[in-house]
Parts: sequence; structure tokens; C-alpha cells
Amino acid sequence: MTDTTSLRNVLRPMQPSTRTDYLVAITVVAVATGAMLIVRDHLGALNVMLIYLLVVLALGMTTGSGPAAAMAIASFVLFDFMFLPPYYTLTIADPDHVLTVFVYLGVAIVTSQLVARVRARTLLAEREQRRTALLYELNAALISDGTVPEILNTIVEQVVQAYGATGCRILLPDAGSKSLVARAHAPADLNPELDRQMEAVAERALATRAPAGLSRSGTRLHVPHGARPESVVRARAPKDVLYVPIMAAEEPIGVMEVHGRSRARWPESDQEQVLISFANQAALAIERGRATETASRAAALAESDRLKSALLAAVSHDLRTPLAVIKTASSSLLDTGVSWTADEQHAFVDAIDEETDRLTLMVSNLLDLSRIEGGVLRPDLEWYDVPELVADVVQRLNARGSASNHTFEAEVAPDLPLVLIDYVEIAQVLMNLGENAIKYAGPNQTSHITASRAGDEIIFAVTDSGPGIPFSDRAHVFETFYRSPRDQRKPGSGIGLAISKGLVEAHGGRIWIDDKADGGTVFKIALPIAPEESEPYGG
Repeated sequence: MTDTTSLRNVLRPMQPSTRTDYLVAITVVAVATGAMLIVRDHLGALNVMLIYLLVVLALGMTTGSGPAAAMAIASFVLFDFMFLPPYYTLTIADPDHVLTVFVYLGVAIVTSQLVARVRARTLLAEREQRRTALLYELNAALISDGTVPEILNTIVEQVVQAYGATGCRILLPDAGSKSLVARAHAPADLNPELDRQMEAVAERALATRAPAGLSRSGTRLHVPHGARPESVVRARAPKDVLYVPIMAAEEPIGVMEVHGRSRARWPESDQEQVLISFANQAALAIERGRATETASRAAALAESDRLKSALLAAVSHDLRTPLAVIKTASSSLLDTGVSWTADEQHAFVDAIDEETDRLTLMVSNLLDLSRIEGGVLRPDLEWYDVPELVADVVQRLNARGSASNHTFEAEVAPDLPLVLIDYVEIAQVLMNLGENAIKYAGPNQTSHITASRAGDEIIFAVTDSGPGIPFSDRAHVFETFYRSPRDQRKPGSGIGLAISKGLVEAHGGRIWIDDKADGGTVFKIALPIAPEESEPYGG
């Protein structure tokens, strides 16, 4: 990262030579003159002239053109006054020395100004290099952020760090009232509220599209070139504040407020240009962030529409089938023109009960899917016994598979600890896997549900002897609404395995498909075992 001091130098205007520079130049020339006076009898006029010339060139490189030119003239006088006979007069005894001293004066002034100009251009080039580095750092920081709040925070932090300001705020119009509000500020303890005076000046900068500010001295603030006269602000404030409009596509979208510098000392300065560059970068970043958020919202809406369409297509058949069975059975029972036997009436009631359970499960799955997709699934964790859980699921699955003579057998390892789970959710996962076995393995089959311990996990396995799942489909079967081409004729919505995955992961577990040597499918679930000290009793 670019050095912060260097970045602040970019924002410091190139000042003319100061009083200190002139004092340094006078001191250097005085010391050089005093040293040469000590050995004056051993120095020739040419040597004195060369020493003075080196001193003037050195001053041009360090203090600027003004002190160097002044010392060139002073050394010309001192050279004549102290080193050319007769001493301590301005009279020149040797006519040859007249041309020498004036040639020296011309060479000293010209070369000192050339050196000072080279120095100024070198400093300007370094400043431009630092300015480019500063903007590069800002761009790099902004590119790494995505949302508009993150971008705004990055901008104000960069301004405070690089500029050395006491504070910075990004002010954007409020969507409702259109008044300016602080969307980001640095440092963190900076008051985000605007007082009336600050808000008025900020709104002026926004309206005139030109920088404006407040000054502690109350002096007339500079109007940038091309700005309208109404952008002039003459105000006394408790602190120096500059407001730079943030422009996007030649339209103002906000204001950047910078604390800690006097605007009265900034006319046409490099630091104003750098701050305007900051504001321009802020505008581009804000527009990019807004475009990204708009695209994200559009993508989210498109995905939502796709999911809704897929959901309707997936469940339309599954909803119609049980509803048709319930309607037919209930209509038959209500038909007074037919005398149904007790067995027939019982069969109708069983059909209604079974299809109602199927609808209930479907609605429960849809609700769970919405909770999973919305990230609000929160399992209600309690301690439960694994053998009881497996026995309950097997009993319910055997009741479901009785019509097709599909049975389930349980095998639970001894001495399994209690597990901290949401009983209803984990039972639903095992039911979903078991119903898949009934659907795809077919009638007259036996499937197995097992539970065992492996390290710090309880492993549940649901094994069937059906056709199995091809490797090409295994990476997709847990995706919402995914159905393999071979399953299109089978009833189903394609959400059962997606829900199972979401419920298992909400418990901190994992679910996957394992290989089965003699065909069929093995779904495995791994749930973490809570630490022993968390168990209610030894388990």
C-alpha cells in the first residue's frame, strides 16, 4: 500500500518559497562567506566565484528559485565587497574583474533558475505519480467491495487516511424527504447528523455542482473556474469544512464532506483536484454498486419466478392426484343412491386418510422448503433415543408401503448415545428417504434403515434394492426441483431430497449417496454427537 505520508503530500499544495527558505539561504551564504574569509589570502577570485556558484545552485535545488536568485545577487555583492581589492568597497581595481563579476552574476542567476525549474518539475512529476498511486489505491479498494454501503465506507476511510482530515462524510439525498443524510462517515465516532448551516452549504454545493465550504476565519471562499457566482459562500464556522459534489453522468447524486482544511487556502490547488477526483471515483463506484444491486435484485426476482413456475409445475400433478382420490371417496360416501358395505365404506375412509396424510406431508415439505430457502430454519433441539426414532419411522413406513407389500426392517447398533435433534425434522428426513425407496424400488421389496456410530457421529442409512441412481445424477439429486429424466413418469415434485439436505445441514450434519455392491441405493446421514458433558444423563 502507498505510504500515507506520501499520499498526504499529494494533497498538500505546492507552496512558494517561505520565509524559512530565505533564512536558510541567508545562513548558508553567510557561513560560506565566513569560511572563505578565513582563508581569503589563499583563495583566488575564480575559486571564490566557483564556491559561491555551487552554493547558489544548491539553494536552487533545495529552497526554490526565489531564495536562489536573491542569494545570487547577494553573493555578487559579497564577492565584490569582500574578495576583490580594494576590500570592503564596491570599487573594482582590476578592470578584468569587472567582466568576471558580471558574468558570474548572469551565470548564477540563470543556472539557479534552471535548477529550480528542474526541481519544480521533478516535484510535480513525483506528485502526479503519487496522485496516480492514490487513485489506484482507491480504485483497488472500491473494486473489492460490492454493496453501496461498503463502497461508501471505503471512500470515507480512504479520504481520512490519505488526506489526514479530521473527518469525512458521504451525504446522499434521502429517498423520501430528498434532504441530505449521511450514508457513511469516518472516523466511527463522527456525528452523522448535519446542523442547519452545514446542510445549507452542502445543498448549495449540490445545487450549483461546484465545491463550497465553511471557514473558521469567515473569509470569502474561492469560486472555482466556471462556477456560477451563487456558489460563493461567506460564512464563519467552528471548523473548516469543504463540500465537493459527487457527479454521475453530469448530474449530482450526493456530496462529499471533508473536515479539517480551510477552503480559503485552496483556490485552484492540487489538493482540491485530488478531492474532486475522489468524488468522481465515488460517483463511479456508487453507480457501479447500484447497478450491481439492481442486477442482483433482478436476478433474484427472475430466480423467484423460475422457482414459482417450477413449483407449480412440480406439485400440480401431486396435488391433483390426492385431491381427486379424496373427492371421489367422499362423494361416494355421500351418495345416498348406493348402499355401500361396511368394508367398502372403510376402504373409502382409508383412502381419504392416506391421501390427506400425503397432502399434509406435501404442505409440510413446501413450508420447510420456504424456511430453508429463506434461511430461517431453526431446529427445535431436544435429546432423543436413536432406537425409538428408527422404530417409529419404520412403523410409519411399513404402514405406507403395505399396499405395495414393500416392507422396512430396522437395524440399530447397541449402546448408541442420545442425540440432540429436532425429532420431527429428522423423522421427516428418514420418511422422505423411505418413501423414495417405496416409489423407486417398487412393490414386494424389503428396504433397511440402520443406525450406527462412527467416531463423533451417528450414521443413519436407508438402503433399497431398486435400480439405483446413476453417477451422473448424484451431483444433482439434492437440488431443488431436480428430477432425473428416468423419473419423469414417476409422481413427485423434486423437493424431498432438497428438503432433507437442508434439514440435515441445519443440524450440522451431512447427507450423501453411497455405493451398493449388489445394486440399489444407499442414502447416508451423519449427525454430530454432542459432547458428553452436554448430555442430560450418561446415554
